[in-house]
Amino acid sequence: PPAGPAEGEWDRLARNLSGGVLRAWDADYQAIALPNNLEFAGNLPQGVARCGSAADVAFAIGWARQNDVPLIVRGGGHSYAGYSTTTGLMLDTGGLSQASYDAATGVARAGAGARNRDLYRLLRSQDRAVTHGRCPSVGAAGFLLGGGIGFNMRAHGLGCDQLVESEIVLADGSLRRLSPKAADPKDRDLFWASQGGGGGNFGVSTSFSLQTFDVKGKVVTVFDLSWSRTPDAPHPKVSVAELGAKLMAVLDDAPNALGSRVSFGAVTPVQVKAGYDVPISLLGQFVGPRDALMKLLQPVFDLAKPTGGAGVEELLYWPAQDFLHEDGFATFYQERSAFVTNRRFGADDLAAGLEHLRKWPGTYGYCDLRFFQTGGQINVVGKADTAFVHRDSRWLMVNGLYWGEADSHNEARMKANHDWLDAFYKTMRPRAGGGAYQNFADPGLSRDPSKPDYFATSYYGDNLPRLKAIKAAVDPDRVFKFAQAIPGA
Repeated sequence: PPAGPAEGEWDRLARNLSGGVLRAWDADYQAIALPNNLEFAGNLPQGVARCGSAADVAFAIGWARQNDVPLIVRGGGHSYAGYSTTTGLMLDTGGLSQASYDAATGVARAGAGARNRDLYRLLRSQDRAVTHGRCPSVGAAGFLLGGGIGFNMRAHGLGCDQLVESEIVLADGSLRRLSPKAADPKDRDLFWASQGGGGGNFGVSTSFSLQTFDVKGKVVTVFDLSWSRTPDAPHPKVSVAELGAKLMAVLDDAPNALGSRVSFGAVTPVQVKAGYDVPISLLGQFVGPRDALMKLLQPVFDLAKPTGGAGVEELLYWPAQDFLHEDGFATFYQERSAFVTNRRFGADDLAAGLEHLRKWPGTYGYCDLRFFQTGGQINVVGKADTAFVHRDSRWLMVNGLYWGEADSHNEARMKANHDWLDAFYKTMRPRAGGGAYQNFADPGLSRDPSKPDYFATSYYGDNLPRLKAIKAAVDPDRVFKFAQAIPGA
């Protein structure tokens, strides 16, 4: 590791934190310090400050400043671009995981170190819900600060839209209580920024209060369906392009009660020659009975019956979420995103994507073109009403590249795959419309030195000037910085 503070300074930090400090030789260090994206697993901290209170957070920030040690905040560790890793001090908020519910107001309060599983456990016990994801190990702070997508978002808005209050420790160690009606304009500005301004930009969030909605007795139909073409199975008369275009058109016209994700899988030229073709996967939920969902999807079934997947189940809300549950695991990946703005993603657009999917160089992973269905209540909120500016979309499009440990040691293979991903994204982004999802942080948006703010304009659009001004006001010394932090004003 690089030269750092004397051991006496590390001891002083440990004595003043309720959870102490982990160093490289400690038993839990690897489990806590390793990121979810293993591409960045070699970037490990000199120490991990385990914070269990806002006072711990303030002390750790002050210690890092006094010792000139780079500081990074770690919630769930799922930063797609490894921005929750550092060679300095990692401030781990995992001890701030308490969650509570106020039956009088319907507001759930979660510590910033809570993982999705902590919030799910609380909400299930109360028959309440918010917009949430499927992976229980994702950190609630990162999820909410960047927007927060999930199958409830078309009916109830993003996770950040349900935020009513939060708390944050700033670079000067002060604890601020944020709300849209706070007396201090700085706190109102910070609340606005916390609704989509991205994690790690303004300070260390310590808690979030969310307005929940009732799901007691709510019937939800969940589905996991796939269409695959292999040499062993008879191919339907309709092409993948026709089937995919029909599927997306049907979903596009569906009511807000439907939340879906469509994935078109990559195949190598060798697999295509052998008789395989792009597989299609459909996953999601419909708030309503099974018969209504099947009627909605019937035009797709008329073209081709599903060949796989876990099927369709009509369940109560939280058992339905068990059906959709995804454990997730640490692996190697890069995702490049864009929003399909208020126009249909047509058959020609999809055909261009399929052409690239059939040219995949191949890895020990699953690569795809993925669409999360947006619109609905997300687009009811004005672009400037929150820091989350993407309020005119129908889909969130993702070009995904996943690979394994063996691939990571094959330089030629990885170059071919990254070149493929970049060419794929270059083709598809203009067809989508633009922008990028800040929670799917993409290092590729920072590669062009002639466009230093390109990543920021992609993530924040017209809201970037206000975010820059807030950053300058609350963190003038840029204590909270990383490769894609909010740029200087």
